[in-house]
Amino acid sequence: MEQPGGTRIEAGPERNSVATARCSGYDFATVQAALGAVLAPLGGMAAFVKPGERIALKPNLLLGSSPEHAIVTHPAVVAAVALAVREAGGHPVVVESPGSGIVHVKTVIERVYRKTGYREMADRYGFELSLDTDWEAVSHPNGRLVRRFEVIAPILKADGVINLAKFKTHTFMVFTGATKNLFGVIPGLNKVGYHGKLADPHRFAGMLLDVADLVRPRLSIVDGIVALEGKGPGTGGNPRALGVLLAGTDPVAVDAVCCRIAGIDTAAVPVLAAARERGLWDGRAAELGTVGVPVDELLAKDFLLPSRYTRATGLSGLGFLDRLARPLLRGGFSPMPRPKAGRCTLCGACEQACPGRAITLDKGARVARVDADRCIRCYCCHEVCPSAAIDLEFTGLGRVMHGVRLV
Repeated sequence: MEQPGGTRIEAGPERNSVATARCSGYDFATVQAALGAVLAPLGGMAAFVKPGERIALKPNLLLGSSPEHAIVTHPAVVAAVALAVREAGGHPVVVESPGSGIVHVKTVIERVYRKTGYREMADRYGFELSLDTDWEAVSHPNGRLVRRFEVIAPILKADGVINLAKFKTHTFMVFTGATKNLFGVIPGLNKVGYHGKLADPHRFAGMLLDVADLVRPRLSIVDGIVALEGKGPGTGGNPRALGVLLAGTDPVAVDAVCCRIAGIDTAAVPVLAAARERGLWDGRAAELGTVGVPVDELLAKDFLLPSRYTRATGLSGLGFLDRLARPLLRGGFSPMPRPKAGRCTLCGACEQACPGRAITLDKGARVARVDADRCIRCYCCHEVCPSAAIDLEFTGLGRVMHGVRLV
């Protein structure tokens, strides 16, 4: 990307629509034909890629799982997109940091590529799998909730991003598709910190929308050929053949159409509810513009949702484990804002900007104070401080792990 959140290429005449196409299975020729069909009304891949550009392909690689379990974006879909990017004159590179609780190191990423079939497919069709484990802290002044993110370096180095999501249920967020897939640009264990500090689904959804606004993928494609229903997004879910590919420039719109296909109430999906509150869509999925196969012909009957939604950290279904883990997650895997005496002028900018009301001004000590229990680690205070008086510091176990680049 030239600049996080920068200019994206405009697509064809139907660029504001969500395109749908049938796809009966993962035979490579079948997937290529379906990809061509879903991209055609959007202007084709050439509408999203300029010759000579390095294009990051961001799949869902939650963990090292065989593709038939429907946990990861199928490698055939990724390979088909990679070849289409190359035919448009771009250089495709698969970029991912696997799911929460997985360290972002080369050996782990290599193993995930191998177990998911990505390595075999990349060798067969000649596209690149990134093993770059560097990351950078990136400012996002336009963030509504979070204004600073840690982002894996190959995303920042790319000229553009194509988002390759998997159609899945999610016990914490109800549904995970195009928007939530972009959470994977956060490196390794840093993701755990966001789960810990944003344990409320609505706040977590707000963070996901901020990530999506930062990355701004040029195109989002969802692999719904075989989806995951039930207790997704991992091994607790069940594969469900839907036979569909979806694509669009707006990840929120793509997710809303996915939910319409699965019969999921969009008001119950935190990301879509938060997006409606932000004015990113009007909440009427049936009225979204679609092209290709009519959505009414793709509806899935009795699509199984999670039996109950996890309302704690989003990392387990057991409340007592959440309570034990939360202090570590909140404090260990994300830095804490620390106003510094001598630099702090008690101007109050941080106090006014704090959405968690975690900051008070200690006039006696002449320094702002941050309540660690109330701080959601959005870093708005760090962004707005006119005196650069607030440092971001890891503490305890987080400091040790940060020292060896595990977070």
